[in-house]
Amino acid sequence: MKGDFEQAVKNNEISAFFKGEGEYFSPEEFNMGYHNELINWQGMLAYLEEKETPFELLVKYFRLYLNTVEENALDAWMLFSNIASYYFLRKKNRYFLTENEDLIDELTAEEKKKIGVLYRYLKDNFDKVPDSANMRPFDELINIVNDCPYDLFSL
Repeated sequence: MKGDFEQAVKNNEISAFFKGEGEYFSPEEFNMGYHNELINWQGMLAYLEEKETPFELLVKYFRLYLNTVEENALDAWMLFSNIASYYFLRKKNRYFLTENEDLIDELTAEEKKKIGVLYRYLKDNFDKVPDSANMRPFDELINIVNDCPYDLFSL
């Protein structure tokens, strides 16, 4: 990854950062050469941790990203992967993330509904995700987000 989160903020490229587009792409050998959201999340959280209100900024930037997500297999997969990264790091109490604050709690009803729509879309269209044939079945992958207090499919 050449681009970091500070650069994404300065260049108004928040969505590209979350989606791993261009210089925000973070390849990882165990991720079959695909973008590894977890690497980007770690860099973003390290940057935000130095700010006065890191959790509020995380919510702000996640909302900006969420507003750009469209109903297609790749965007739905990226959303799934970003949410999974958030809950993985929160479970580990990494950076400033704790179980006292929840990213989904901070979203509006409309934003939560969008997540639900995209999760249901992904479940029905997982075969359209690039290289999904080489991934674990979707029903196994969904267990990655088992620390989320929400049923993301019913939002």
